[in-house]
Amino acid sequence: MKSVRLPSPLAAFSAAVLLALPHAATAQAGGQLVVGNDPAPPLAPTAPDQWQNSLDRLARARDNLAAILDGRQNISALTPEELLDVIELDRTLRNNVAEPRSFQQQCIDDEVRRAGGRPSRLAWQVIRLKCR
Repeated sequence: MKSVRLPSPLAAFSAAVLLALPHAATAQAGGQLVVGNDPAPPLAPTAPDQWQNSLDRLARARDNLAAILDGRQNISALTPEELLDVIELDRTLRNNVAEPRSFQQQCIDDEVRRAGGRPSRLAWQVIRLKCR
């Protein structure tokens, strides 16, 4: 076997090129590439159920989120994995929806809520000053 020391960016490119060749090339720590005539190890087979498991988890997360929002299920009833899936789905759904209110309107709504829903005239003046 022959060891070749390559700079880091070049090592990644060279590794890709050498892996495409009929002989095996393996990367070692420190940016060294070891080139030899040993056969490459077979790729790990992907499980055909992997995609189905992902779809099942997504469907369960969707159902759990709907049940939580409807009040039919409590968060404490979920397993840690299910809870993480629900949180990830909720974040994804919320990030894809644009907030229709402006920053000023959001601020006003928050301050009115903090004031109990019916602020006085003086409280309205304070809210207007806060939310400019």
